[in-house]
Amino acid sequence: MFQNFSLIVFFALLFARDACTQVLPDLGDPFRDDFSIFQEKVVGASIMGQIRSSAEYVTDPEISSYINHLGYQLVANSDAPGTQFNFFVMIDETLNAFAFPGGYIGTHSGLILESENESMLAGVLGHEIAHVTQRHIARVIAAQKNARIGSLAAIATAILAARSGGDLSQAAVMTSAALPMQTQLNFTREHEREADRIGLRILDRAEFDVHQVPLFFKHLQRQSRLHESGLPEYLRTHPLTSERIADIEARLSQTSLVQLEDSIEFMFVQARLRVYQGGAEAAQEFFSEQIRSQAKTSRLAGIYGLVFTAVVSDSLESLSIEECQRMLGDALDLEPEHPMLLSLQADFERMFGDSAVANELYASALRRYPLRKSIVYGYAELLLSLNRFEDLEEIMSALVWGEGSHDSKFYEYRAKAFAGLNQKMAMHRDNAEVLALRGNLVGAINELIYAQKMTDGDFFLRTSVEARLSELRDIQRALLG
Repeated sequence: MFQNFSLIVFFALLFARDACTQVLPDLGDPFRDDFSIFQEKVVGASIMGQIRSSAEYVTDPEISSYINHLGYQLVANSDAPGTQFNFFVMIDETLNAFAFPGGYIGTHSGLILESENESMLAGVLGHEIAHVTQRHIARVIAAQKNARIGSLAAIATAILAARSGGDLSQAAVMTSAALPMQTQLNFTREHEREADRIGLRILDRAEFDVHQVPLFFKHLQRQSRLHESGLPEYLRTHPLTSERIADIEARLSQTSLVQLEDSIEFMFVQARLRVYQGGAEAAQEFFSEQIRSQAKTSRLAGIYGLVFTAVVSDSLESLSIEECQRMLGDALDLEPEHPMLLSLQADFERMFGDSAVANELYASALRRYPLRKSIVYGYAELLLSLNRFEDLEEIMSALVWGEGSHDSKFYEYRAKAFAGLNQKMAMHRDNAEVLALRGNLVGAINELIYAQKMTDGDFFLRTSVEARLSELRDIQRALLG
């Protein structure tokens, strides 16, 4: 499961470096507590590195942006608003969500698609946030005495296995020799009740409809009766007792009902996930039905879904370019300047229309939303296709020097620009950053060694390469002891 436990500490050191003037920050003794905050971050980064390599991990920038925006809207209304979180989505039709050390919260696409409204999804995230802020996972792991980082990671992965399912987690269970019994991996009833209580409070503070929480649980229970497989994964990993349901409903008895309209982003994200999870053909039938709806948001979601399906599958099928352009125009009349629509419109023109029109659409959208990753990535693809390497390098450099220094895609696109410009030292330097940000320390060092052998860099670039190589080698030596 874990290819190299040194990667665990590497992630922690890598992201600590920007806040420190020295190469290696003074971490003190990270093992002085039963399971310290440092250990949580380190173990979580290790697990997350494995998840990112999974084919089910969603890299779609619109989905990632949405789930993190929703998640942090809830975190801001928790008792620990300064806690760092990372929300992500996995393509998996099972209905589940899970948390693991370091503030990582994963949600299966099936659960998002099964959520009838945004408050239901927010209720699940609020519950998982509470598990993290109350350090429930840390409490379980802390019970494993004298565990060092390697076995702690194995134990944490087993907890993830118990809660998330899937081949990745099953492999972790099979390869771990330091696991407690399965019954010891689940949260206690007290943990679940505490997460219920705190999660409801977070949801209420964030002005979502708290009454959707028991409705969602009942919806999941109905689903279990309709399928031979039994309980959905979420109810297996968050077992519902009659006492627990009664406690939730009692807490809500004095809370008034609210009428909330779902954000259009929620429906657009559901449309994208429907394509990824179920395939283009099934999704098109669903979207065609939505377009015939009397509800504005459903029609918008149907339009968005149909055009997105064409872009993803690189095929118009029964639609024409003109029909898609007209539908996008209608959607923008209803939601003017919406970034997800602007990005989709530009992507469509890049794929099927006029590159000059696509260029203007991207440029206009970036003036309004300069850091919107879906727009940035789409524009980068257009510039690559047109061999406009100088423009691509200029844009990516501005982003790297600004707020995007931890985005490996920015370095990846800039490396491609340098390759097109035949600037080999700069290309290898940026390839090294891509690998470093993705946890491949050895690969990053090798790329910097290649960069050193190139002769086309100026004094400042050579100095930069040598300094970064020295820094990564220091980290490597620290990891090897």
